[in-house]
Amino acid sequence: MNTAAQWVDRVKPEPIPKAELTVISANPLDLPAALFQEGLTRRRTNRAALMAWVRDALIDGVDFGKIHVFSKSKCPNGNACNNPAHFSKPSLFKPGAEKICGMLGVTVRYPTLKDYEQVALAGAPPSVIILRCEIVDASGGVVADGVGARSLAQDYGDLNKALKMAEKSAHIDATLRMAGLSEVFTQDIEDMQQRREAESIQAAEVQLQTHIQAKNQAQTQPANYSGISKAQHQQLEARIKALGLDRARVKDWMIKASRNQFTSFLELNTEFYQILFDKLDQFAGSVNER
Repeated sequence: MNTAAQWVDRVKPEPIPKAELTVISANPLDLPAALFQEGLTRRRTNRAALMAWVRDALIDGVDFGKIHVFSKSKCPNGNACNNPAHFSKPSLFKPGAEKICGMLGVTVRYPTLKDYEQVALAGAPPSVIILRCEIVDASGGVVADGVGARSLAQDYGDLNKALKMAEKSAHIDATLRMAGLSEVFTQDIEDMQQRREAESIQAAEVQLQTHIQAKNQAQTQPANYSGISKAQHQQLEARIKALGLDRARVKDWMIKASRNQFTSFLELNTEFYQILFDKLDQFAGSVNER
């Protein structure tokens, strides 16, 4: 609970009778009228200055950016698309959040981070990470907070990466709340895209393991379990190119989904080749929305 005097120190209004400065109010609407009006005017002026700075200082594509949210099957143009309806609201990125906090002279801290560090040191990393970010002013007061969540499955069990991603999401969330920028920016949607990609990989893993288990139970190798032909390899490469996919990312997807059973396209057997080929359209939708 802040006193009126503490509020005055922050906004530095015109002189107000001392009797009014001793008023304690839990609700800003209960403040003396002159003090309340001064605060509104000061905030309106400062917000206009902040918005002007955001427009001038933040760089499109570095600090924020729009994401093409239509899949290749619905719009094959990807980031070259000229239809503004196919793009998201501008999304604030971590560099932009850092610039805003730096300009306002505030710092961030993660009060729950130590709890996850202790759990990790104990050798029992959690499956889900939920971090709170607090934005702190020069006097140590918390001016805003935000939350970021991350599943370790999204980062294939990499605890360090999962922590970093949760920190980033919480920092952006807190920055949007502090500066009232939600009307301008949405949160970075990278997490949503990576989650979609992780789910796609997990689905492929399940499908592959189901095929392998069925093969082992039958104790015979199906006729289509041999290596792929040259024509199939060429078809796969052509499809990747036609969809505008990053070949290295598709290869990485294949390695993770097959649990390192295949490390190059030439090693693919016909069974997993079909799984991979069928997933390309879905994978294109995930990757090309970045």
